[in-house]
Amino acid sequence: MKKLNLLSCLFRKKRKKKPVKAASSATDYPLDRAATDQLLYDRCCRYMVEKKPFLVEGFSIRDLSYAIMANKSYLSRTINRYAGKNFRQYVNYYRIMYAMEVYRQNMGLRVIDLMELSGFHNMNSFQESFRRIMGMSPGMWCAITRRKSMKKKK
Repeated sequence: MKKLNLLSCLFRKKRKKKPVKAASSATDYPLDRAATDQLLYDRCCRYMVEKKPFLVEGFSIRDLSYAIMANKSYLSRTINRYAGKNFRQYVNYYRIMYAMEVYRQNMGLRVIDLMELSGFHNMNSFQESFRRIMGMSPGMWCAITRRKSMKKKK
């Protein structure tokens, strides 16, 4: 009896596989990887803008991947591809944008205050990141912004 079952298994007809269904609604994941990557990057950017996690000390890619429910390596590759930056540069970009926003609201702040408020813990990394993004030092940018603000008031 065992031999018969074994032989019948070997000669059994192969079943046809069911075709894969295409995405049927906007909530389904798209079939192409580029669209999936773009959705992940958009979700990542939206989270960074809305929640401002970069202000938390020790914020890491692991924290971000957990928050947006994404694989850490996959998220890192997506950020590299779409932002053209590694994760640390990506976070520092948001920190610099936040520092600029804070300064525009309160022009009495010093550069060291901006550094601390925006999540940096080191003046050198703040100044280097600021120069890389804005093309000038934070002090110079503050002076120019203050001058422009004074001209608008007159």
